Amino acid sequence: MLTSLLAEALAVTFDNLTMTASILECAEEASEDLSPEARKRLGLVHAGLALAIQGMECDELQQLIKRSEIYCDC
Repeated sequence: MLTSLLAEALAVTFDNLTMTASILECAEEASEDLSPEARKRLGLVHAGLALAIQGMECDELQQLIKRSEIYCDC
């Protein structure tokens, strides 16, 4: 039960992280209008997303994600 809950949480989290990273990349031009402080903070957001996505790319975690109901063709 806990393993399936973990699989679902990882699947949703991984989807949200990758979607957010893609959206922020597409909207990068808009950051030119931000203050230097805001651009610096946005850089931290990008770095955090990259680290989180990298952490999720572990084979064992990816296997759990693929077993989740979200990705299951059951």
